[in-house]
Amino acid sequence: MRGSYKTRLRAKRTRQKTKNKKRKIQFAKVKKVTPSNKISSKSRKIKHCYMCEKEAVTVEHVPPKCLFPEKKDVSDGVSYREQLITVPSCEDHNTKKSSDDEYILYVLVMNIPTNQIGKNQFSTKVMRAIQRRPQLMNQFLKNQKEVYLRDLHTGLVTQTIALDIDMTRFISAIEMMVKALYYNHFSEKCCGEILINPNFLFSLDAKNSQSINQEIQILSAYTEKYFEGSKRFGNNSEVFYYQVTKVPERSTTVFKLMFYGDCSITVFIDSMN
Repeated sequence: MRGSYKTRLRAKRTRQKTKNKKRKIQFAKVKKVTPSNKISSKSRKIKHCYMCEKEAVTVEHVPPKCLFPEKKDVSDGVSYREQLITVPSCEDHNTKKSSDDEYILYVLVMNIPTNQIGKNQFSTKVMRAIQRRPQLMNQFLKNQKEVYLRDLHTGLVTQTIALDIDMTRFISAIEMMVKALYYNHFSEKCCGEILINPNFLFSLDAKNSQSINQEIQILSAYTEKYFEGSKRFGNNSEVFYYQVTKVPERSTTVFKLMFYGDCSITVFIDSMN
């Protein structure tokens, strides 16, 4: 009986070892999938958010990913969502600003200077969003005005509509984008005073709107000349690219942001010394 017991015990241990071996093989085949917008614990070395001192648990696309067309909305087969710029971010400074990201998209694609990619974004992505949630578009259309625009080069007059824009909201959203770009470009947080000039938005209501618009055109022309020949950053330039330079004698950093071909924004950052 003793020999029989030992035989049964050895057989039991053999079966257990075989079972454990199979389990190890199965576990080895299982890979932990990390979402593309999350920072893996293996690669994270106590990175902090580009905006605050919280630990980064995700990455923020800059500009927002919604500006770049999805494959289903592109007919030429080009992928516009590869090699996008990202910065480490906390949860608050990423997901909680998605509505402002959408607001930026609407403002950009509804402008006349936007290229065909921007127009296509409006006819596909934005139109789907309007059908699901018409409230945002209704805000834009609330105080619409019929206007006529004259092309200074051809003299051609075009009838269109002017929409109300919440400039405080738009500027605030662009400011966060600039801080992310600054962090990406210089590997440090942006702490200076920021002045943002959208060169494609014009004033219609102000008493001095004519002089304001002239100043906008002058600044836009100066920016184009100043950055002529400068390196462009961004792998999807038909959607977005930026140029940047520092003016040491003034402790100023100047960004030129270009969206959808010809929607440009000039940004001045005065360092806090």
